[in-house]
Amino acid sequence: MTAATNALGRELQLVHAAQWLYAINAEPFVPGAGDPYARLVRGFESGEDDAGGTLTSIAERGPVWRSRLDTWVVTGPAAVRELFAGAEPAVSAAVPQAEAWLPDPERQRTTGLARDLARRGGTRAVGRSAGSLREQAGQVAARLGPGPVDLVGDFAEPLTAAAYAVILDVPEERRAAFAADLVAAAPAVDALLCPQTLETTRRLAAGVRGLRELFAGRAHAEADLVLAVAGARAAADLLGDALRGLLDRPREWELLRSDPAHAARLIAEVLHRRPLWRACPLVALAPAEVAGAPIEAGDSVTVVTTTTAGTAGTSGIAGAAGASWPAGTAGIDGIDGASRAAGATAPAGTAGTAEPPSTAGTAEALNTGRVAGAGGAGEPGAITVLGEDTRTSGAPAPLPVPACATLLPAARAVAEYGLVALAARFPGVRPGGEVVRGRRAPLTRRLVRLPARIGEEETR
Repeated sequence: MTAATNALGRELQLVHAAQWLYAINAEPFVPGAGDPYARLVRGFESGEDDAGGTLTSIAERGPVWRSRLDTWVVTGPAAVRELFAGAEPAVSAAVPQAEAWLPDPERQRTTGLARDLARRGGTRAVGRSAGSLREQAGQVAARLGPGPVDLVGDFAEPLTAAAYAVILDVPEERRAAFAADLVAAAPAVDALLCPQTLETTRRLAAGVRGLRELFAGRAHAEADLVLAVAGARAAADLLGDALRGLLDRPREWELLRSDPAHAARLIAEVLHRRPLWRACPLVALAPAEVAGAPIEAGDSVTVVTTTTAGTAGTSGIAGAAGASWPAGTAGIDGIDGASRAAGATAPAGTAGTAEPPSTAGTAEALNTGRVAGAGGAGEPGAITVLGEDTRTSGAPAPLPVPACATLLPAARAVAEYGLVALAARFPGVRPGGEVVRGRRAPLTRRLVRLPARIGEEETR
């Protein structure tokens, strides 16, 4: 083990120790059992959703407050709008990284990255790959047999790897290595806020290096790396959460078998109920006053979605993205509709696509943010836009910055094709054991095991 690796291990331990220390010990002059933000990001919560009141405790501190971890915590749509209007925040790692995969914050400030991401994984790009994505989903489903199965390890993760190999033009002879690198890099998004173990960090770094080497020399190498690391993670998590919901809802599975377009509604529901990232680590690129708090350039800021969907006036990041997007992003496939968040009824990026005019402005578009993108209404590959109209109905927006919003079209298409393929092959899916979510995963709450029983089994 090298001196650099040893030094990184010490840094990771110190950061995680600080998260535990401040999470447990009461703060001076503040009643309670410690810093709730530290409790969230350490990634050892109990409970699948609200983590035993952690998010509620964060919200109770107010719209903007400073954690003992020296990070501004911002919640609530008004404060988030102020943040993005003035501080020009960019996604940034808040803890030590062995191998950086995010573009430089200044690079995120430009239109170039968003355009590259949209060209590679936006609505039109997904539409061009629709036939291959459908074929990959069918092939992965065909490899399953009736009986017990882990819907994460046996279906969601393999499908994500196969689908993103198509989206990112991975040569056939490199696809096995690509899939292995995706598995190794799986904790990368959560590692932005929560230190992983040293062994996990070393595997993660090796996976990111492998992906970087694969894309080296490409015109859009930077965007391809982001899509592989964060986009594939979003797709696997979105599909996993949708399948998790179907375990307890056999009627929905029946509807999915009889009406494949129902997959779009199911995925919209998942996005409505659970943002892909419930916390987004940022760095302020300019000074701003947010809810009376003076945020300086270079300060760490984390936007936290603190209210579950279904509650009017949800506290989160919905509707805030438009203010933060660089000038000139209007017209970028897959993101410009979200940039018109205030009052938008249909995403841009649909110009030149097969969107039926009747979908724009309908109740479904307003409530779920979904309109057709790559195909006709109800087809996989559409883009989600969660703006002001959606926020008032209680849905937290999934991601607050354009570089992140462009992850959604491909992730959504992969999840929808996966549901359709699995439903076409098997008549039902039932719980098969305890659901396991990863620890040290405060952003994604990613599933690592989803036991189920699928299909009709012979009884002897």
